[in-house]
Amino acid sequence: MVITFFMKLKFLFFSSICLLFVLLSCIDNQPVASSLQIDQVDDTKLFGQADTMLPDFSESSENYISKWPVFEDLITEVLAINQASLKTIQQRSNLLVSRLDSLTKNIPDTLYTQPIYARVIITKTRAAIVKQLANKDRLDTLAMQKAIVEMNLATANLIIQINEKFEKDTQDNSVKNNERKEKQVLKKRLYSDYKSSSDNK
Repeated sequence: MVITFFMKLKFLFFSSICLLFVLLSCIDNQPVASSLQIDQVDDTKLFGQADTMLPDFSESSENYISKWPVFEDLITEVLAINQASLKTIQQRSNLLVSRLDSLTKNIPDTLYTQPIYARVIITKTRAAIVKQLANKDRLDTLAMQKAIVEMNLATANLIIQINEKFEKDTQDNSVKNNERKEKQVLKKRLYSDYKSSSDNK
């Protein structure tokens, strides 16, 4: 009777250990499956903004931007990282940083103002952040999304700054032209008055 009891007890003990091993192996396998699922989602997830729009260049700006061809390459790369997979962003962000390096070194004299240069540097920094996040071992999807939105904003602000520069130049030229015309009218009037007074004598 005592032997039978011990045998039952022994059987229950071994059964419990086996059951524990089975449970532990199931628990160990579960995170692996879920982490694989996360990786698959990350590979197919698209980042950035759908139908991204950047400001148009003004007519005056367009003439000078055409002499700065690397800028068009920059716009192409910025648009390419929107609604793109992680793999595409990894490839394009390398090109983006390369384009901005070239852009920084080749700013035309007409566009080389402090505000425009500052905007170029900000845009370059945003591009470097996108590249850094895209190539991290563990992807932070929220940070990646935010970085691309900020890249779009930096590029838009750079275009706006270029437009404002040419708008100001146009206004300054207009003021100078008006002043010149006023001086010419004043000269003619003074000459006319002088001639009239001379004739009267």
